[in-house]
Amino acid sequence: MKLLRGAARVIVRYRVAFALIAIFLLVVSIYGIQNLRFESDLRTMLPENHPAIADYTTLQNEFQSGDSTLIVVKVDSIEPGGVYDIRDPKVIEAVYELEQRLRQREYVTDTMSIADIYMQVLGRLPKNEEEAKFVLDMLPPEERYQLVSRDYTTTIIAVTISREKKTETLVRVYKGIEEDINDVKFPKNVEVIQTGNIGITYRILELLQSDLNKTMAISFILVIALLLYFYRSPVKAAIPLIPLIFGVTMTLGFMGLMNIPLDLATTTIGAMLIGMGIDYGIHVTNRYYEERGKGRSIEEAAEEAVAETGKALLGAALTTIAGFAAMYLSSLPMLHHLATALVLGLSLAALNAVVITPAVIILEEDIMKRLKGHYVVPEVRSHSGFVGRAFHSLGEAIRRKPVAFLAAVFLITLFFGYGITQVTTEVRLEKFVPKGMPEIEALMDIRSDFGGQDELYVLIKADDVRNPAIVRGIYRFENQIKADSYYNGVFDSDSIADVVHREYGYIPNDEGKIKEALNDYRGANMVSSDYSMTILKFKGDFGGASMDDFRRIMHYFEEETERAQDTEFPPGTRLSLTGDIYLNYVLDQLTKVEINRISTYGTVFVVLIVLLLFRRPKVSMAMITPMFLGALWTVGFMGWAGIPFTQSLAGVISMIVGLGVDYGMHLTHRFLEEMNEGNPRPIVTSVESVGPGILAGALTTAGGFLALLAGELPTIHDFGTTLAFGIFASMFAAYLVTPALLQVFYGKNIGGDGV
Repeated sequence: MKLLRGAARVIVRYRVAFALIAIFLLVVSIYGIQNLRFESDLRTMLPENHPAIADYTTLQNEFQSGDSTLIVVKVDSIEPGGVYDIRDPKVIEAVYELEQRLRQREYVTDTMSIADIYMQVLGRLPKNEEEAKFVLDMLPPEERYQLVSRDYTTTIIAVTISREKKTETLVRVYKGIEEDINDVKFPKNVEVIQTGNIGITYRILELLQSDLNKTMAISFILVIALLLYFYRSPVKAAIPLIPLIFGVTMTLGFMGLMNIPLDLATTTIGAMLIGMGIDYGIHVTNRYYEERGKGRSIEEAAEEAVAETGKALLGAALTTIAGFAAMYLSSLPMLHHLATALVLGLSLAALNAVVITPAVIILEEDIMKRLKGHYVVPEVRSHSGFVGRAFHSLGEAIRRKPVAFLAAVFLITLFFGYGITQVTTEVRLEKFVPKGMPEIEALMDIRSDFGGQDELYVLIKADDVRNPAIVRGIYRFENQIKADSYYNGVFDSDSIADVVHREYGYIPNDEGKIKEALNDYRGANMVSSDYSMTILKFKGDFGGASMDDFRRIMHYFEEETERAQDTEFPPGTRLSLTGDIYLNYVLDQLTKVEINRISTYGTVFVVLIVLLLFRRPKVSMAMITPMFLGALWTVGFMGWAGIPFTQSLAGVISMIVGLGVDYGMHLTHRFLEEMNEGNPRPIVTSVESVGPGILAGALTTAGGFLALLAGELPTIHDFGTTLAFGIFASMFAAYLVTPALLQVFYGKNIGGDGV
């Protein structure tokens, strides 16, 4: 405590110097903000050394595969003078023209559409609708309806892309394809939409950028409104807000300087820091006003506020940071970025609150004295009126009947305990884009009309994949998978075995013939340059209607691939699944593991810090029990509300643990302070003095999180809702449990019920 008081005196005495240093760092941060970049690439969410990433990189580098976009061409109205059937020659001509434009792009490796069918059969495009219908009617139904819908109002152009996995490249590819679409004159009544992996990823990137600005603005508005209510003055409301602005700006600036991207998780950082960081300034400001109300001078009140709230703030900041730092133990890079941003942001927010607040608050008092001729002792609304009386009554009730409050908490826990059994996970990319967006609607049309267009690859490695035994193994494996199409969703496949079989009608045992067939093949590249690798591509609806369907299908492919490697191929041949759809599955498996790991380590870190800081088991229990309950109630709420765990929510329990312990810590610290000073009713005093500050902090924190609901991305909605509930759950648990436990532990010494 002596060290904190000494630090408080230094901060107050040299407040102008500290403020100037902060302003300098603010200027540096503004430069750093210009270097911020956005990232929405799925591959960056997985560990770089993961085998699935290595196989995916091979798929792209050797076969220019793994990335694709789907262009949906559909008749969307029946206005007079337009076309009503996708087989209209004017539509087919426009599709062909678009394909030719796309093929001139250096990143397009292959395209497929109904126009290609006409060129193969007729050697030209159809001259009239009857000719167009005749050619399509010649195709077997299973092939025909891979290209057009059954009502002939929709067709697709499948485009295979080879690109660098950079955000700038994604934007260039998407905009280039959009430019080609806009340059082609499709007939009236026809709508053209770009969807698939490229289209959805670009849309997520676009929404990330808009959501960051929107959620930050709304969180600032909510926080300002609450501060105006509690402090009754725009000037006094600005006192805790100014250090927060410094902290948020510095955090975003340092993220730019440290090359930390804004992705599905870190895009929430602005609104989150506004909500969380304001707590520190509120506690310092409230304690200052409390000390001024007792008659202390300006500098004495500032020193007392920094010194007395310093230990609780230090403990709160350390425990919160410990909960966030647990995300460093995750193998997911996205959570590393979020942990770095949050640890950096909260450290800066706490530091600015302690260092900048005294300078701002004393400056404000000096200015008001010059204007009014005397100092004005402020009154905080939360400490008076209905709010003040409510907390006084709560403290009295807990002092008299602590066990009854603990029993009520037990019943609440049982309710949320059932919700925990209903929690699921979700990682599919299309679920991160709002329903109703054109890209998602087009993707749903593809799933319903064409059986899906997901692509799953099997990467096959051997000394020479042209070995007849390997080609026969591919042929058998491929046909076994297609025979289970009712179960696995496959409707098409392509491999070197198909090339050879089309050439000879069988798989020859002569390697020379296989080499000759592959040399004559002019389609998409399916063999590596050194002939040590080939790919088997399956196409179908693998995303499934639910995550359970998705997992079932992916698990089926894993089992069948392992079985085929052991039974259908010669020794030394290695088979592995890859592609965007499989990366989603790998991410799902990692997410489930990371949830348990991060939550466990985050809780352990927080408990250890509390024990080290306070070294009293009973006191520590009173602090950390609300933390456990807040986390448990939050997971139960997710189950009841149908909010799934996503990769961005994998660290949410660790975050709530780090945040939730703060409330119990502030109550306990004030209780010990009052008890040591001989207060006969420390429970009542701690609840009625600290409780309003906790309420103000929780409201502003939750307000920052709820501002995330203004974003358009569903995962950001869920993130905000879950964290806001976690804050209120932790606050509610702290109000009920911490004072009740302290009363139970120390009741005999301080009066009231106890043991």
